[in-house]
Order: sequence, then C-alpha cells, then structure tokens
Amino acid sequence: MITEDSLARLAIAWEACQLAESARTAVTVQGDLVAQASEVLAAAERYAAAIHAFTCGQETGTTMRWQLPEAPEEAAEDLDDWVLRHADGEDPGAAPISGKL
Repeated sequence: MITEDSLARLAIAWEACQLAESARTAVTVQGDLVAQASEVLAAAERYAAAIHAFTCGQETGTTMRWQLPEAPEEAAEDLDDWVLRHADGEDPGAAPISGKL
C-alpha cells in the first residue's frame, strides 16, 4: 500500500516530469514560441502548487488529495521509464521511483 507521504511525493515527481518535458519541447527553433512558453509556465505553476500543498499539508497535518493521471503504481512505473531514459550514464536502478514507494 502506498502511504500518503509517498503519494504526495509521487504527485510532485509527476509534476516535475511534466515540467521537464514541457521545457524539453520548448528547446527548439520551430513552432509557436509563445504557446511553448505558456505550457512551460503552466507546468511550472502546477509543480509549484504541488510543492506548496505538500509543505502546507506537512505543517498543518492536513491530508491532501493528490491528482495523478492514472493509478499511482502505473504513474510510478511511467516515472521509472522516464528516469531510466534520462539517466545520462548514471545507474538509478531498475525501479528508481516505484521501488521507493
């Protein structure tokens, strides 16, 4: 079973991944730069909101409702794949996210 703290960290990791992917697609000389910048800013705002909610929840002891696009286990496996694709020669292990839940 995934703990509340693990679910929160998973949601934050998911938003960080989405931010990184938005920024990656914005590194181009083609496309609509304003739309790309808007997506990066929106992703950054979602990431910051997740961090803020996590911090406030810890301070007040409030249980938050975390949003993931799929079941937590599936989201963790998707993040495992993302981390492994972006490891840059490092060995993060076979299950760098799901193995810590």
